[in-house]
Amino acid sequence: MEENTNSKQDREYYEKLTDKTNFLKNDYYTLKQGSGYTSPPSSMPAHELKMLKEYIHGINLKQLGLSLPDRKKTMLLMRFLKGKRNQQVNVHAKVGDKVIDISGRVSVVGRDFVAVTTISERYWFPYSAIESASVPYGVPDMPNNHQQVVYDETLRRKLLTEFSTTVLKQDVLKRQFYEESLEIHLQSWKGTKVRVYTKDAEFKGKVKDTAAGGLTVANGKSQVNINLAEIQLIKRSTPFQLLSSFGLWLKDIFKGISRR
Repeated sequence: MEENTNSKQDREYYEKLTDKTNFLKNDYYTLKQGSGYTSPPSSMPAHELKMLKEYIHGINLKQLGLSLPDRKKTMLLMRFLKGKRNQQVNVHAKVGDKVIDISGRVSVVGRDFVAVTTISERYWFPYSAIESASVPYGVPDMPNNHQQVVYDETLRRKLLTEFSTTVLKQDVLKRQFYEESLEIHLQSWKGTKVRVYTKDAEFKGKVKDTAAGGLTVANGKSQVNINLAEIQLIKRSTPFQLLSSFGLWLKDIFKGISRR
């Protein structure tokens, strides 16, 4: 009897909510089942609350940039690139004495770097080397993140009740919630052939290890340890580019045969 009385009181409470929170009345049974939040986040409608949160976050970020000028560039780049995950961006970076312009898809946004992927190549840019980042002309500037993660009810419940164990089991979720450093991120690319560019040199070889702020690249029997703070760009060729190079090599071979 007491349980029915409490249930009736709860329902009366939700029925008395203002018109701005009508969307919560429809979730009454979801809330009672324990799979929803127990109270409204705000008296505002959802779209207005989202806009207000974005505005407040932008103001806070600006104030942090004024207080921490050395961190301003990194914070603003991270904020912009996080909103462009899996979308096309233009990255203007300084590599040696040149400024290069790369257009590709944002695949990973880390603590001190961003990974951009094109059809044939993958680039790792430290934030310190990036001059600017923008959305390519003619490409829609999507306001929402396209994270390619399906948040079903089961995953949502696990994130609310077993956050750490759930996130650590999936690399996609780890990249979503945690900001890896370049040193940690490159550990999962051991054995990959890359080109590493610093201000004064270029190195080719396979990623062997990352530790103590350095990247070890092996080329045959020789190895070189590169200070991560000096790296301006890391470039990896994908099979598409290797196939293209193989095609050009075959073309040159056939040209030589035909001349004979």
